[in-house]
Amino acid sequence: MRIFRAFIAIGVAAFYFLVFAPPMFMSPSRINTGLEVIKTGALIQPNIVRVSPGSPAYRAGLRTGDVLGCLNSRDYALLILPALGNVPGYAAGTQISTCVHRDGVIKRITFVADVGPPVPNAYGTKALSALRALVVLVFYITGIALVLARPGLMTWLFYVYCLWNAPSLAADQVWSILSPPFYLIATAPLDFGVSAAGAVLLVFSILVPDSRVTHGWRRIAFNLVAALAIAGMLLTVINTLQTKAVISQIPVNFVDEAFTVLTAIVIVSRLFAMEHDERARFGWAAFAIIFGVVMNDLRNVLAQGDTRWLSVVAGDLTVVMPLALMYAIGKRHVIDVRFVISRTVVYAILTTVLVGVIGAVDWLTSSYLSEVRVAMVIDAAVTIALAFVFHRIYGWMESVVDFVLFRRKYNAETYLRRVAHSLTFAQSEEAIDNAIVGDPYLKLDLTAAALYGVAGHTYTVRHARGWDAAAVPPLDRDHDLVRFMLAERAKIDVGDLNAHLSEPFRANGGAPTVAVPLFQGNHLTSFAVYGIHRDGTKLDPDEVETLEHLCAAAAQAYTGLELAKYKDRAAVALATGA
Repeated sequence: MRIFRAFIAIGVAAFYFLVFAPPMFMSPSRINTGLEVIKTGALIQPNIVRVSPGSPAYRAGLRTGDVLGCLNSRDYALLILPALGNVPGYAAGTQISTCVHRDGVIKRITFVADVGPPVPNAYGTKALSALRALVVLVFYITGIALVLARPGLMTWLFYVYCLWNAPSLAADQVWSILSPPFYLIATAPLDFGVSAAGAVLLVFSILVPDSRVTHGWRRIAFNLVAALAIAGMLLTVINTLQTKAVISQIPVNFVDEAFTVLTAIVIVSRLFAMEHDERARFGWAAFAIIFGVVMNDLRNVLAQGDTRWLSVVAGDLTVVMPLALMYAIGKRHVIDVRFVISRTVVYAILTTVLVGVIGAVDWLTSSYLSEVRVAMVIDAAVTIALAFVFHRIYGWMESVVDFVLFRRKYNAETYLRRVAHSLTFAQSEEAIDNAIVGDPYLKLDLTAAALYGVAGHTYTVRHARGWDAAAVPPLDRDHDLVRFMLAERAKIDVGDLNAHLSEPFRANGGAPTVAVPLFQGNHLTSFAVYGIHRDGTKLDPDEVETLEHLCAAAAQAYTGLELAKYKDRAAVALATGA
């Protein structure tokens, strides 16, 4: 599934990049038709044109006052959009087709326009174009990394926003040199994305930092915005495909600005509603979203006329958004992706080495061995050998990546595994209790940790850090959490159970995230519960596995102590003759 997800995410991003990036460095000849749209100032107006005498359009039979129709998207861009500030490129000799309704007769007109000087660079210079392309590439890398590391509605929405943040102006101008079908394929996704990006970012702002929409105003806002976004996208599709009229940009800009304001209101409202620690983590993400959406809105509003250079500056400043979000994710853990990033890096390294080695072997065998069967045998043998080697070194490479990228986490897990190994030599229950509670609490920087021990028909807190042990109520044998552990004999994600299980803990400083049982034979003699990290992130699967290993070693250590006490009592009884 991850391979399929990577194929989709990278493939779609590559398509968008190949569509918008090349035109940023191309300067084809512009078109000279001698025709321009007469702007009436209406929100929606027909394609009424003014034609210069002697021009290609005039020679073809078009006259001032004609209303153009029968236009495909490419020819609409060539004939109508220049009057709206666009400067389309034109390939010499390309036929343009349109029709007019005159004297009760629809007259089809086809003509070839003259070529003019080169189309100016949409972003000022090639250096600025390269900077703008790099900005969008940063967006794409951020979006792809998130959907691979933490797939969900929230991250896919941000990925879509990253795609639709691509600049469309150069593509609209340059790809008019293509045939009508290819022009539509190249420009329609970009134009649609630019119009719908604000709605997608607003929905993302309601969801972040997770994909679940809680009850209350967030759910109402999410449903309302999602409905408006879908309606706006449908209108965008209609507007992109229609060629019968000129639609004013005023309502489009108004909608963009409305989404900008709403996004800022949602983010600020959520900041005020958060606890202090969560607000501190979310602050960078909030800044990134608000700054990015404001710059993107300015980019679109300033794209026409004398302010176009300001539009270029605003567009380049949008790079602050993905960079700030990457900081919020990597350092503040607004979206915790540490566990998956380590795996993703390992997969990337192994895949690169695998492809490189197999490619090199294939090149060598094809270059120096003329016998096809021998080459195939060598390729197969190398591939099988690599599979065995990679299987053996995967764990080692994962440890190296964790050590390099997440050294604090790596050191904590390494220390806890050493503690688990040392429990065989523990001489007291207090030492084992502290290893289960105190060491994870400190090394993993947890909000809380506690150890429950059995006492008759109830489990009471025997040792705790971060919670008031006396205030946390005991759990009887019929409690849901106890029954689940007895039935499954495995760790339990407390968040997956009913919310009321967390209430006794939440009142004392924070709910647990995982419970790990300690079985001695078939008896659940105790269990440990652990909270989240103090920075607000959940325990990742590696950390949970380390805690399970620690508790399993502790259970054996408890059993060892009991056996030692039994032997001591038996020896004393034997010596005294009791």
